[in-house]
Amino acid sequence: MLQQILRDMYVDPEILAELDEQQKQTLFCKMREEQVRRWKSWNDKLGDDTPKIQSTKKKSVSFLKGDDGEPWVWVMGEHKNDKSIEDILKEEAREKARQMAEKEAEQLRKQMEAHLSEYMDLTPKIEELAPPKLDDYVDPYQDDMDIYCSVEEIREKMKTNHQNYQKPPIPKKPNYQLNSYQTKNNKFNFVDTREVLQEISLNSQVSQRVALWEKKMTEQRTTEIFKCIRKKQEQVAKEAEEEEKKKEQYWQEQERKAKEAEQQIREIARRARAEHRLTSDREIDTNYSTVNSGVPPNRQAVIDWYKQTEKLRLTGLDNFSNVEPWFHGLITRSQAEKLLLDQPYGTFLVRLSEKIWGYTISYRAQEKCKHYLVNALPKYGFSGANPLEHNSLGDLINYHYTQPLTGGDKLQRPCPRMNSSAIDELFETNNN
Repeated sequence: MLQQILRDMYVDPEILAELDEQQKQTLFCKMREEQVRRWKSWNDKLGDDTPKIQSTKKKSVSFLKGDDGEPWVWVMGEHKNDKSIEDILKEEAREKARQMAEKEAEQLRKQMEAHLSEYMDLTPKIEELAPPKLDDYVDPYQDDMDIYCSVEEIREKMKTNHQNYQKPPIPKKPNYQLNSYQTKNNKFNFVDTREVLQEISLNSQVSQRVALWEKKMTEQRTTEIFKCIRKKQEQVAKEAEEEEKKKEQYWQEQERKAKEAEQQIREIARRARAEHRLTSDREIDTNYSTVNSGVPPNRQAVIDWYKQTEKLRLTGLDNFSNVEPWFHGLITRSQAEKLLLDQPYGTFLVRLSEKIWGYTISYRAQEKCKHYLVNALPKYGFSGANPLEHNSLGDLINYHYTQPLTGGDKLQRPCPRMNSSAIDELFETNNN
């Protein structure tokens, strides 16, 4: 059989269904080896007939070798100085936070410079707010002085002007208000532009203070942005883990449904194969199935033969003329197989045969339903060469309760009758 399969490279589906997984793997490996052998044989034959063309263009790949002469390989994480993926992600997040903080500090510095420039443009000049000089003061007594007035008139005018005289206003010192500048996360205070300019003119280390302030703010913002990035990464990882769990549950459910569907398909296929075996003509046991030349012409001839001959010999009846529980009368092969299909292994029945002048024992084996032909002339025995003969059909049945049939099967229990019409057809005379 194996040689035929390798020759045809084809496996009958029924034969394949009977093999277990290990046998299937072995058979497929043999078939694959045969395919490779055929291909090599064909290639060698083809290579002898065709001239070999040597290619001038050759491409090669060289690998860096280590001290031992083997290709040098570096596996990330195996060296003691290698960083873990967690450390690499932290460093990338911290670098990204530092760059963002530097950009924010630079923007804030530019905004403060623009704000200071705006204050310098809008602040009144110091000279305009200074008190008036004495040289510019005009004495009111000289406004109406007339050199031609008399002494009494001059005294009168001076008296009048003295009463109406008002002192010039004294300029007030400008108040320096505290102005504030607020960003998204921090609030920065600074004084009026004049004080800033005065501090710049008086303190030569203001640039260092500004640099320290900018560095401090950058570090603070770097820490805040880093925490935000890490929090977002943790949230994304958590969401990805939850999504992975949902997918895993979904795939497990799909796998369970697929296994159930596959099991149902296998069960349907197994039952179909069993029914096919039960209804196939090839299932007749060849050891006992040699059909005699005298074949009954029709169904009615079998019934008449039983009534006229076998009934008188009490075939299928016990000592009290009751029908044996294993005798089912004249039923077809398919009817017998349907009765035995759902019965346990070892169940059997006896029926009249339409192929010979005799009977058929239908037996429910483990893998299929078997049928054994029994000749009834002159004694009862299985069809075949040199069968063991018995005086009655009941003796043959009782004998094989203890002695096995072909293949080691023994008759164990009779199959119950579902319909008594076939029996009534044989014994209708007694019923009337």
